[in-house]
Amino acid sequence: MKTGKLHIDKQRYLLHVVFWMAWVISFTFIQTLNEGIDSLWLWLSYYLLTLPVFIAHTYLIAYWLLPKTFFQGRYLWFAIGVLILLVAFSVIELLVSNYLVFMPFDKNRMFDSGFLNVKNIVISGVGNHYIILVFLAIKAGGSWYRAENQKEELLRTKLQTQLEIFQYQLQPKIVLALIKELELLTEKGAKHAPEMIINISNFLNHFLFEGKEELISLEQDVQLLEEFMAIHNHALGERLTNNFIVSGNLKSYVIPPLLLLPFINSAIKTAYECNENYESTVIIKAERKYLLFSFTFWSENNFSIASDEDNKITYQRLHYNFPGKHRLVENIDDNFREFSIEIYP
Repeated sequence: MKTGKLHIDKQRYLLHVVFWMAWVISFTFIQTLNEGIDSLWLWLSYYLLTLPVFIAHTYLIAYWLLPKTFFQGRYLWFAIGVLILLVAFSVIELLVSNYLVFMPFDKNRMFDSGFLNVKNIVISGVGNHYIILVFLAIKAGGSWYRAENQKEELLRTKLQTQLEIFQYQLQPKIVLALIKELELLTEKGAKHAPEMIINISNFLNHFLFEGKEELISLEQDVQLLEEFMAIHNHALGERLTNNFIVSGNLKSYVIPPLLLLPFINSAIKTAYECNENYESTVIIKAERKYLLFSFTFWSENNFSIASDEDNKITYQRLHYNFPGKHRLVENIDDNFREFSIEIYP
């Protein structure tokens, strides 16, 4: 934590150095263009020698006066402070210019006696305040940018935590759902119960280890979904016709495990609750720079699928792993549901 803070402080320090050096070089260049190359050393000396004055003036306002007065609603004291600093640093800047720059480098530029008058002090002070305004604008912009980055990072951390919780909750949810469905079949004396037990065992052997990983190969994901659908094919028998279509090079991709599972699981619950015939189709297509996951659930009679919180987490998982590179489409009718996930890795 301290190392990170030191790194940020170092970056901030370097930005300040770059800002002030850019200011010295740019205004030296402008003055030299106006008066000729012979004035280069004069103006470079001027801006280098007056640099501490401008820095002290600017930082006193930005890091002391603003927090102590303006940000606390003490606007009158802020105005008084600005006026005092304007006068003080204008006098210092005029003295440095006259005796440390013009006297040794070009005496013809020296001010007349009595140059420390109200007019010169005001003109010098107001003229130098543009530096403060530019610095404050850059500082405000930098603060806003850092705040936005911090906000985005906090949101991403929050989302990452939610996804980790989902990953930990998914396994017990699926296991409990499968056990419950197996109990129902056993109570009915279903002849496919032994086969279902074998299929559940095969599925859990892979699911409990691969399902907790952040990313798995597309080939592993296809195997998990096939085993999951095989369980319900045996359990529901003729009431569920399942089509599983896979094409493309599965070995080329790694993905978050079981993106389609929440949609499939919600639909399968409907098949267990309603004594109707259903047809499901899972399509997984892997092309160069394109992945398609599609699940279709259809029946001759109308049905409804209850809203499932797990569906929302799929959106979040996509946003987290494929920001700006995915599309999720839902087509819903009285007796038809289709969920498609398109990914452009």
